[in-house]
Amino acid sequence: MKTLLPIFCLLALSCKPSPPEAPARNLPRVLITTDINLLGGDPDDNQSLIHLLWYADELDIVGIVPDNWKAEGPQAALKGLEKYQQDYTAGNWGEKGYPSPEQLKEKIALTPAAAKEMILTEGRKPEAPLYVLVWGQMTSLKEALFEAPEIAQNLRVLTIGTGRKYGPKDEVKGEDCEVVNWNGKGRNEIYEDARFDQMWWLESNWTYNGMFGGERPKELMDQLQAFGAMGVHIKQVTDRHKWAQYFRAGDTPSVLYLLDPDHDPDDPTTSSWAGQFAHPFPDQRPHYYTDFNGEISWDYADPCQSWDQVERMYAFNKSTLADRREDMYAALLQKLERLYAVE
Repeated sequence: MKTLLPIFCLLALSCKPSPPEAPARNLPRVLITTDINLLGGDPDDNQSLIHLLWYADELDIVGIVPDNWKAEGPQAALKGLEKYQQDYTAGNWGEKGYPSPEQLKEKIALTPAAAKEMILTEGRKPEAPLYVLVWGQMTSLKEALFEAPEIAQNLRVLTIGTGRKYGPKDEVKGEDCEVVNWNGKGRNEIYEDARFDQMWWLESNWTYNGMFGGERPKELMDQLQAFGAMGVHIKQVTDRHKWAQYFRAGDTPSVLYLLDPDHDPDDPTTSSWAGQFAHPFPDQRPHYYTDFNGEISWDYADPCQSWDQVERMYAFNKSTLADRREDMYAALLQKLERLYAVE
């Protein structure tokens, strides 16, 4: 009878050995908080979400917190996911290593309570750092940290435009050195709390502006129209924003920081697609980084003392990203051409 068993198994699907599982990929664990919405504001969060989803095969997206609750933030996130579902289905992306739309939908927090619980749950997992990418206010993160400050040791926080909003006079509102944070609700409470002095935190205050400027972002948005429903969505979200008719995606640098294949995410002081950053307070804040000053004399503790250098500083910060922008664009287009099988 034993000699008949192999022949029987050849004829029965139930005896077919299971294929070996693919080895687990150590993808960066990423949780995003965003002020994406449908009612107004900057369309860059909508574009940045699409950009993020295009790279969902290279990141372990464990949470999306659309915390502009009063402006239909969750609905905006779900709308972007609808476009993802269309392209996922049409292109059989499941066979290409992309998570299913259903899996991603489960990662979207629909209420403030769910948002805090998501950050707490993922932040308590010690197996790998949780990269928290903040695309707007920091209220959700602050509430989670204040409830469970011990999770700070497991986080790597990357924030966009959340420091004191210094910039050339014609590009900011308010008086020099007294400008209120644009996206900073919750930011100062975290920064000023000594419990979080050891937290790994990268603040891109001006550097992210390297995403803007010139004709190339307009050309890129036109090129992206060839890539499915998601590419079309990139442009549609700017329909009510005549000033933003280009690939703006100002929150995308926090994602680019993790995607640059030639960059070590352990070291923000080296050049990457997200720009280059300084380590201004190595003793008090050993894991805190912000815009790189190069050879410019800049007082990080009290920038008002070096305000005569502000325009040089602003321009230099932007250049550390802008100088790498074309490489990032080329990599994105190559990825999309393969993903959508565009000849």
